Amino acid sequence: MSTFGRAMLQKKSLIVFDLDGTLFNTLGDLAVAVNFALRHFGLPEHDEQRVRTFIGNGSMKLIERSMGEAALPEIIARTGVTVEMVHEVYSDFYWEHCTERTLPNPGVVEFLRNTTARVAMLTNKPERPTFKLLEHFHLRDRFEFVLCGDTTPERKPSPAGLLKIMESAGVSPAETVMVGDDQPDILAARNAGVDCITLFCGFGKPVNLLPLKPENTVESYAEMCQLLARISS
Repeated sequence: MSTFGRAMLQKKSLIVFDLDGTLFNTLGDLAVAVNFALRHFGLPEHDEQRVRTFIGNGSMKLIERSMGEAALPEIIARTGVTVEMVHEVYSDFYWEHCTERTLPNPGVVEFLRNTTARVAMLTNKPERPTFKLLEHFHLRDRFEFVLCGDTTPERKPSPAGLLKIMESAGVSPAETVMVGDDQPDILAARNAGVDCITLFCGFGKPVNLLPLKPENTVESYAEMCQLLARISS
């Protein structure tokens, strides 16, 4: 992490986490569910690393990208298969299987159970699998606020969800830090006037994140937990 970013971060009373790639490695279950839905309609499948590049803007955008976002009108006209149709199959399958391959990222569970800071979650993931994952890993009670892609006023990169969480918590942007691994997290925090800790070991590729000039970057989950412990103690 840059010394500039390390020096600029002040004490925080509220930590707002992203989910996919930040708290949990959900890639395996997401890829299996995406490919199940694509295969169901006879559409081309993708390997895990390709699916990884589709994650970050909610489940509908995940399916659009998986189908071939640039060629969607042609695909729909040729096959009669819509994004909504694929999304429905994907959502039902993912809900049933979202805990089979997913694991918390290293050190995350221990940090969440030991921190004295207030903790919230802002994710573009739908509510059903979000709460299923939190309950499966016995972490639901650690989050004071949880806003999901289908319960927030607007999904990231809009600041609306972050602003709503801060209003509900009664804290200022200066007292809050966003923790995420991709462009929507950086932009949501920036648009809300909130510091952001950006993971370079999550789903977002550093080459895509660097143009946004993130100030507080970490290379590992251990470094993330150490920094959060320091600024929230």
